[in-house]
Amino acid sequence: MKKLFLLLLAVLLCTFSYAQTDTVRVSTKGIRIKQVKAGTRQYLVTIQTPQAPNVLRQSLWNRNVSFENYQGKERMVVRQNWIGADTLSNRTILTVCEKDFTPIYQTSTSARGTAAFNFEKGRIVGADSVKSNGFKGFAMPSPEPTFDWELDMEFFESLPLKANTVFLINFYHPGSTTGPQYYAYKVVGSEKLLTVNNATTDCWLLRIDYSSTSHATFWVSKKAHEVLKMEEVFNGTRRNKIKLSTTAGKYI
Repeated sequence: MKKLFLLLLAVLLCTFSYAQTDTVRVSTKGIRIKQVKAGTRQYLVTIQTPQAPNVLRQSLWNRNVSFENYQGKERMVVRQNWIGADTLSNRTILTVCEKDFTPIYQTSTSARGTAAFNFEKGRIVGADSVKSNGFKGFAMPSPEPTFDWELDMEFFESLPLKANTVFLINFYHPGSTTGPQYYAYKVVGSEKLLTVNNATTDCWLLRIDYSSTSHATFWVSKKAHEVLKMEEVFNGTRRNKIKLSTTAGKYI
């Protein structure tokens, strides 16, 4: 009986150890930039609101990653072009980073105007060199190195995802009055996602809980490290992002 008890105890301890959650505070040293491939990703984005549950708002998001010379050094450049049913929802974004996702510069144009920012040591400021910048004079302290939340889809490609892991990521949305802060993204499991020709792709499920009622889950392929799908519920509004298997025209 004693041997059986010790054996069961060992099994329980191993099971408990396996199920324990590993928390990783993400820094540039943990980035796997080789997992981020140059090229264009296209997503169909749909939105349903509680006010109009039978209406499906749709847009096409084009996101292109390239590695090119910027101010005398090879850096990562991400160009985004969002096209909706009307011009009010359209947006273009240009982001320049070091090859470890350290942000350098971002400018975006939408119906709200132009927003341009420089990421400096210890702060994010409005870019004075952009004449039409609506954020001239803007300054946000950044005591710790932060990552650009506008590049979350690309950033997730670089993470060393594994089971029972929480990634604490210091994200900031340029121009937001809410300063940079750590957000917890947890690998909550894995799933075989049905894709074209009834094929399946094994994916990690990466989830963030904004509150008790708002959350988002990303399906990240284990082999190619691509974000293939996102489902989000935020204050009753449902948003989905689905990566297209073929490009729907050239918009970048």
